[in-house]
Amino acid sequence: FQLWAVTRFSDPITNAGKWSFAFQAEFRLGDEVNDISQYIIKPYAHIAFSEKLGLSFGYKYIRRPADSDEQDIWQEVVFPRAYAKFNLTHQVRLEERFYQGIDGIIPRIRYLLHYSVPVGQSRFYVTGFGAVRFNLVDKGEGPVEGFEQIRLSANAGVHQGPRTRVEIGYLYRYEESRGSAANLSDHALHVQFLFTSKPRKVLRPKPSDSYL
Repeated sequence: FQLWAVTRFSDPITNAGKWSFAFQAEFRLGDEVNDISQYIIKPYAHIAFSEKLGLSFGYKYIRRPADSDEQDIWQEVVFPRAYAKFNLTHQVRLEERFYQGIDGIIPRIRYLLHYSVPVGQSRFYVTGFGAVRFNLVDKGEGPVEGFEQIRLSANAGVHQGPRTRVEIGYLYRYEESRGSAANLSDHALHVQFLFTSKPRKVLRPKPSDSYL
């Protein structure tokens, strides 16, 4: 059992909302929530070409006290879809992974489907995602080639105000390990604190509010 705690701040750069910048910090407590297993920082930018197409790109640094550190550069195409009672967002990401102690780049493809459903006209909503990840090369060590990981999450969210949201829920991760090492099967309490510099006009997550 683990605790994954995320804080994210986003800033729409233009009044039209086409460009935005965000910074995300996360820490993960593993081993029955007794030890810090990872620190993660993630700055990124997003441009919305239309209500149904966007592009994100950014950088991710992962500090693992008991394992190799990692730095990623990534690019992602985002396909938001808004329906009468819920939002869906499809995300297709290419990551260039630089793993400590391993020469060269380990490219990885990720597909993620994010959803959000408002609860009536209240401040509350239900949200979550499903994601699958594939590494495109095998370096003989480190991450495995091909299918690597799947994640599933379901959360309850609340608007604390026009600039702040909090989401709490459950996250499951299954990850393939190399060789004879046991595959990971993690259950986590997933907590997110989400801030934006500009107030929202409606109490409903936008379809571009993706899990990055």
